[in-house]
Amino acid sequence: MPAISVANPKGGAGKTTLTFILAGELARSGASVVVVDADPNAIIAKWGARRTAEGRALPFEIVASPKESELVKVLDALTEKNDFVLIDLEGTASRMTSRALARSHLVLIPFNLSPIDAELAANAVGLIHEEAEALGRVIPYRLVRSRDNAAIETKSAKRITSAIKDADLPLLNKGLVERAAYRDVFDFASTLEELTDEKTSGLAAAKRNAFEVAYAVVEAVREETDR
Repeated sequence: MPAISVANPKGGAGKTTLTFILAGELARSGASVVVVDADPNAIIAKWGARRTAEGRALPFEIVASPKESELVKVLDALTEKNDFVLIDLEGTASRMTSRALARSHLVLIPFNLSPIDAELAANAVGLIHEEAEALGRVIPYRLVRSRDNAAIETKSAKRITSAIKDADLPLLNKGLVERAAYRDVFDFASTLEELTDEKTSGLAAAKRNAFEVAYAVVEAVREETDR
């Protein structure tokens, strides 16, 4: 089943948040999900370790800090046994990133809607094309808007989105909106479903956005599989 890498050479682009929210939503829908936390910050692995220490179950499996030399073997084994394998990659180009891309059925590139972030996202696209050329096959990918403004779309954001479409780059049709709930899941070592309206604002909207993004990713995987 599909391995989905989440990559961007820029820190703070929202890779870990996108990986986590996607994993939680897919698991909630009944899929068997594994997150391979290959980010040196290990935020998802720490989230899981805290839950385990507190005696709370994990909604999905977490494989923390895989060895670079074993990554391909690990991914091959996981994709045979699970519905989805999500890989949260480090923020730099590396052999680890290269090996993950080589085994990915889809790569998600989250980026903030600013000119600098859009340029760095373009660098990630370039890296994917280089890996694809070396492998002799297409590596499907989608750019994903991250930390979208829930209220308005700025003129700068509109220009960037328009430029992406004009360049004929594949853009996921749903972006991850900036929501307090996406921070609180890490603060409380919780899932979206475990948060409450008393402690977290805009929870219903966050859940709806998580569903929409996960649905869009699944549709993107289907599109690439059909090809």
